[in-house]
Amino acid sequence: MTKRGQVWVETVIYTLMGLAIIGILLSVSRPKIEEMKDKLVIEQTIESLNAISNKIYEVQIAPGNKRVLSLKVTKGTFYINSSANKIGWVVESNYKYSEFDSVVPLGNMEIVTRDGNPYMVHITMNYGINITYNDKEDYVKFEGSPSPYDLIVENMGPSSGSNVARIDLSIS
Repeated sequence: MTKRGQVWVETVIYTLMGLAIIGILLSVSRPKIEEMKDKLVIEQTIESLNAISNKIYEVQIAPGNKRVLSLKVTKGTFYINSSANKIGWVVESNYKYSEFDSVVPLGNMEIVTRDGNPYMVHITMNYGINITYNDKEDYVKFEGSPSPYDLIVENMGPSSGSNVARIDLSIS
């Protein structure tokens, strides 16, 4: 009789030990998994900004050119700063992309990691052309959304008194 009760006690103890080991492994590996997910988000953000940049350069060929780009903002904030002729993305991340406050050039992009918990990764693209949003000088930001934004990139022709093309960005 006592042997049967001992088997059940051992089974419960071994099960609890197994669950404790699994819990410890998960608690140790979860931060690393989150870091890798955030690294992937940053890489996808860089690809998205490159796609926008390619569309901007495509429409520069002639006034009236227009392109539509599907822009998915899953994490972070996408912004258009038309007064400074910049577009960019700010991503909260558990992944430290670079040294704090040092500018990492990547093509015509600049990437800066700011200290914090979580880190703030700023990815900015500067343009030598006149960028507007809805035909105005404006600062607009777009938060994460489950559905993609349709970004319209259009060459509005040269700015008044200038030979530089004016590229208008808008969301439909």
